[in-house]
Amino acid sequence: SRKLAVFQKSVGDIQDSLPLAKEDLPSKHGKATPMEVMDTPFRAGDLRHGYQAVADNLPNDPRIHEKAGSKKIFFKNYMDARVNEVILPVAKRVMRADQAAKASAEGCLTDVMMHEIFHGLGPGYARRDGKRIDIREAIGPAFSGLEEAKADVGGMFGLKWLVDHGALPAERLEEYYASYVAGIFRTVRFGTAEAHGKAEMMEFNYLVEQGAVGRDASGRYVVDYAKMPDAIAKLAKELLEIEATGDRSRAERWFGKYGSMPAELKSALEAVRDIPVDFDPIIPFPEGVD
Repeated sequence: SRKLAVFQKSVGDIQDSLPLAKEDLPSKHGKATPMEVMDTPFRAGDLRHGYQAVADNLPNDPRIHEKAGSKKIFFKNYMDARVNEVILPVAKRVMRADQAAKASAEGCLTDVMMHEIFHGLGPGYARRDGKRIDIREAIGPAFSGLEEAKADVGGMFGLKWLVDHGALPAERLEEYYASYVAGIFRTVRFGTAEAHGKAEMMEFNYLVEQGAVGRDASGRYVVDYAKMPDAIAKLAKELLEIEATGDRSRAERWFGKYGSMPAELKSALEAVRDIPVDFDPIIPFPEGVD
């Protein structure tokens, strides 16, 4: 709860710090940003099947975000299951041992918190020919992947801001970066047809291009912690500008350039096929009512 209070207090300042023209950054000061971390003992409907969400940021309506803000809910028991059953086992096999050991449940939860917060940050609308238009409408089919990438990368940008301003301990920044990259190896296994997989495949390729992620002589992946802040800041600027301008062709070109899985990553992930891609919760309640 102490960490949530820090995040809530800083939302407006993080928004103001983003690398984007001020006219594209609606103020978040004074807007409600309620957040809760909880266990979820039972799921039904859309949440029960397929991709197991570990957080929600609702409602998905930019008009309400602009007027009132949004609420974030984090499902800790589902986050713990994702980390312990998928993320950490994969990280131990594909990342250099010392960096895989830095990835943690706490680091992953912190990254996810900032991801969900960032869904509510950045531009509220795209501007085109002097008019405001819905970003989803402007970007078209590429929007879902773009928005997930913006939340990932913007969230990491926000974490660095919190560290720089003394709100989070500097000694944990490497843990946050290691946890973020470990999470990428989980998510890209869904494939690029899924929005999260599409987003994180692009992020991975960009980080490799910038030298922030590489491979050692043994073929294990390595994070260059010193290069991460600049790479994240540049990628955040690109994604925020695409949303702010509603430039569909720019979004499509960007994902076209960075959206394919490299052969060496595909080979590395083939070697962890025995580790689940996701988990299927077993709910100890009757499915029906007599």
